[in-house]
Amino acid sequence: MKTILALGALAALSTFAFADAPEVPTDAPYIVLSDNLDEPNGFGFCIDTYGAGQTDLMHTHTCKPQDPDQPNDSMGNDTRFMYNVETGQIASYTFEGFCMQALIATDLTVFAMLECSDHPRQQFVYDENDMTLHLAEDSERCVSVVSETVPAGPWVKRPLVLETCEEVDASLKQWTVVQE
Repeated sequence: MKTILALGALAALSTFAFADAPEVPTDAPYIVLSDNLDEPNGFGFCIDTYGAGQTDLMHTHTCKPQDPDQPNDSMGNDTRFMYNVETGQIASYTFEGFCMQALIATDLTVFAMLECSDHPRQQFVYDENDMTLHLAEDSERCVSVVSETVPAGPWVKRPLVLETCEEVDASLKQWTVVQE
């Protein structure tokens, strides 16, 4: 009887451990928060542009299913970003020549999709061991999301923030980078 209970508890724990991983419907490449958190579809939160298609500001958004009948630059493809290990850039797959850049002001950081350049705030370091993205010029700060989810039409979103790594819960700062 104890063995059956132990096996049942172990099975429940293993199911629980994997229940938080997103099941991303987006074609690679993409960068997704490793914990699904409260994304209601189980699709996860992908790095994304605000609104549909090419826009300047960025956040995370429900990873979108692909529509094979839509062109590459359609809104369903704006969650597709790739990490370039050599340059440290997070580049748009859909909008060639555009990269994520941190825009830092006093007490405020936003992320924008700007033309790729050698600007130091377009350079990030992905640590495969702890699954964090650090700003290359400031390794103490991690690309994270806020703790609250906001409705976004039929989907949900969370703002991107740059926070002191040690002060952020792992579920808000760990990323899975999926290349092509």
